[in-house]
Amino acid sequence: MKKTILAFCIMIASVSASFAGDSIAVGVRAGAATNHSSYVTEAFGDLYLNKLVSIGATLAYQGVDRDDSKPVRRDESMPITALAKLHAPLPVLTPYAGLGQAIIFHNKSGSTGSPVVLVGTDFKPVPAMPLFLNLEYRHQFNGSLDILAAGAGVKF
Repeated sequence: MKKTILAFCIMIASVSASFAGDSIAVGVRAGAATNHSSYVTEAFGDLYLNKLVSIGATLAYQGVDRDDSKPVRRDESMPITALAKLHAPLPVLTPYAGLGQAIIFHNKSGSTGSPVVLVGTDFKPVPAMPLFLNLEYRHQFNGSLDILAAGAGVKF
């Protein structure tokens, strides 16, 4: 029984140390939709549960030109998105993929919801510093909006 308890304690100690995350990343991004005339600016934050998984949120401002049967008009909105991401921690690049749900507050109409999928990467030019560069591609299913954005952040 003592050997089993000792083996269990060693296993828990080694697993918890290898998967410890205990970090938060915050930053800003700017970009545009690839399939519409638009611009996007956003602030983002991530809580790393461990080295592989993080949860986060973004607060953005989007201006998208819509041209349907009416004259061209701009749809301004503020999406708030909750995300879950899976990371591949490499020394300099950290690619990730994730899923999320956005609540989009439109300027001229009510709010809507939209599922979101994303892929991106964080690039640390100097691995010892907390500063990183970020590139992200996001597909928002409501309105089929494809967004490409880049920015910078800090991880502490």
